Amino acid sequence: MVAWRHRRGGQAQCLVRLYPFDGRIVAVASEISSNDDRYGIADDMPGVAAEALHLAQEHVDADPHRITWLAHHGAFSYHDAFDPDTFTLIPLSWDGQRYEDNLEAHRLLSEREVYDLLGGQTLEPVPRVLAGLGWPS
Repeated sequence: MVAWRHRRGGQAQCLVRLYPFDGRIVAVASEISSNDDRYGIADDMPGVAAEALHLAQEHVDADPHRITWLAHHGAFSYHDAFDPDTFTLIPLSWDGQRYEDNLEAHRLLSEREVYDLLGGQTLEPVPRVLAGLGWPS
């Protein structure tokens, strides 16, 4: 779980999972319903990325240039959501000190594109992961 101060000023939280594949890391940030709607992950992926890298630094040696960031939304994201999962590619740029984001560059990915990015790995369902962490869904 990643908690950070959102660029809009409030506390935010999400589930981040890192998947190494082919010399890269794919980071999947899943929006969870306990996060305040005003502080969505896609609106502050640099904040998510900075805190996730800080938390993972002792476990993962990752070059920030070689991480692909995905925002993941689904029925677990909002209390009234029933849509299928969606994945948005968030192409962050690294300036040597921090990530920067261009909201206009975000792009929805197909299931096949996500499958390929993850090297055929499948994501464990978010509610199951949250339950395993003892996190309220």
